[in-house]
Amino acid sequence: MNLKVLRKRKGFSQQYMANQLNIAISTYNQYENNNRKIPIDKAKGIAEILNININDIFSPVWFTIREQE
Repeated sequence: MNLKVLRKRKGFSQQYMANQLNIAISTYNQYENNNRKIPIDKAKGIAEILNININDIFSPVWFTIREQE
């Protein structure tokens, strides 16, 4: 199951998700469309918001590790 389907099942908009994650909607859209790798902290946030297990949707290959800004 993909991220878009899970989000829509919860009735959440991309804007809602972006707001909850404190990111731009364009960034969230890129995550959802697999155009950008998802940092582990954001992946954990998405899983929490959607009330799913992180391992049920995200493959570790999609995580990126970056230094905190």
